[in-house]
Amino acid sequence: MMDTKEYLKKNRKFAMYSAIGLLCAVAVLIAVLVAADQINTRNERRFDEIMDRLAKIKGPAQQADMNAVVSDLKQFIDSTYFGFSHNAAYYVLGNIYYDRRNWPEAKRNLVIFADKEKKNVLAPLALLKAALSQEEANNLKGAIELYRQLEDRYADSIIADQLFYNYARACALNGDMVNARNYYNKVISAFPESGYAQQAKKRLFMLGAN
Repeated sequence: MMDTKEYLKKNRKFAMYSAIGLLCAVAVLIAVLVAADQINTRNERRFDEIMDRLAKIKGPAQQADMNAVVSDLKQFIDSTYFGFSHNAAYYVLGNIYYDRRNWPEAKRNLVIFADKEKKNVLAPLALLKAALSQEEANNLKGAIELYRQLEDRYADSIIADQLFYNYARACALNGDMVNARNYYNKVISAFPESGYAQQAKKRLFMLGAN
């Protein structure tokens, strides 16, 4: 105890400066957190405004409005750096490109969202649409790689039946009949009540006929 008192007496200035430094560090941390929260709130407001405009677009006749939304989403992504609204902008943009059949941009944005939001309920759907984009672009190897990622991450998700069905179909198109049969059988055994199970049975029958 005496040693501690003696140490504090001899190092009073050091202790005082250390305490001041710690308080300053805490104050800076609080300021940063407050600023980040304010920025995130502003970003969410901007994103909501863009989504409101998107919701009002009813069809192809409003292509100019859709183009403006796409442009604003890109600017939003470029001018924000964190938060769910930043990540969600990739998902929305990916779906717009998917509807426009711009497969490379659809895949790129949807994969970015899925990587940033791995635990989000929309992540498996984003990766699934990214894989379908690869199929539409005639990139079967790219699609199969994404289906593998889906299986690794989301084999228990609500879209698992569609995942395994699509995986089997892509394998068949790629000439991998062994995995095609394996995954069609997986759909049938694991999801007997699914509509994809019925489709899988038909596909298996056709594979057997060939």
